[in-house]
Amino acid sequence: MHAADVPAVIAIEIQANPIPWKAGDFAAFVREDACGPCPEFADRTRPGGRSEGPAGGMGWVWAGPEVQGFACAMGAADEAELQSIAVAGDRRGRGIGSALLDNLFAWAHAQGYRAIHLEVREGNSAARELYRRRGFLETGRRAGYYRDNLEDALLMTKTL
Repeated sequence: MHAADVPAVIAIEIQANPIPWKAGDFAAFVREDACGPCPEFADRTRPGGRSEGPAGGMGWVWAGPEVQGFACAMGAADEAELQSIAVAGDRRGRGIGSALLDNLFAWAHAQGYRAIHLEVREGNSAARELYRRRGFLETGRRAGYYRDNLEDALLMTKTL
């Protein structure tokens, strides 16, 4: 994800999420030296050989030519967490979410992470199904987690 992508990412974020992130929330995922949606992330490394964005995150966009979706992840120790993922409403069902997850998996594998975690709204059945198809298993629940409607968050994990 590049700084120039952020306005389009925010538009998708506002459309997709009842409690959207703000522009500054994406700062940790912007990389001006990133190669885009590819598994080779060798431009910037920290001790131990793991590549990272300015604050330890990695962000991807799916564009052609306009931004159609994005994903943001962070890692620590031997685990990664999918922080946010969304696809523009008129682009859903075209494999963009799966492609973004493929980039996440490639990045996590290249970094040596052993698992990827995420949380998803219990009522977001489309996202839950996508995650299940891609190998995530439900591992827990956070009751009343989302402040807009007190919906539960389901915790999901994929072991790499």
